[in-house]
Amino acid sequence: MLEVIAAAAVTGVALGAIAPLWVGQVRLLAETRRERLGLEELANQAERLAAVPMGEVDRYLAGLDVSADLREFLPGAVLTAERAGPSPLGERVVLTLAWASPGRRARPLALVTWIPPEPDQETTR
Repeated sequence: MLEVIAAAAVTGVALGAIAPLWVGQVRLLAETRRERLGLEELANQAERLAAVPMGEVDRYLAGLDVSADLREFLPGAVLTAERAGPSPLGERVVLTLAWASPGRRARPLALVTWIPPEPDQETTR
C-alpha cells in the first residue's frame, strides 16, 4: 500500500512539473504558426508590389491591407509600408506587419523589398 501511495505522489509531482512545460510548448507552437503566416503575408505582398506597374506604386501602397483570410488568424493585424528612399537596387520599401499578440506590436515583422528604377526613356529608344 505504501508503494502505491509513493508512486501516486511521484506521478503527481511529475505531472505538476510537466504541465506548465506542455502549456508553454502549445503557446509557442501557436505563436510560431502565426509568425509563419505573417511572414508568408509579407512575402505575398512583396510579390504583388513587384507586379504593380511603376506609375501605380503610390496608389498600391496607399491601399495596402492585410488579406481577408489572414485577419481570422492574426487578430488586429496591421500592414504598413514605408518608402525608405533610393538605393543602387532601386527604391527601398519596408513592409511591416503587427498584430495583437504579446510583444508583436512593439516588434513587428518586417520585410524589405526594392522597386526597380524606371528605365531611362533615352536608353529604350
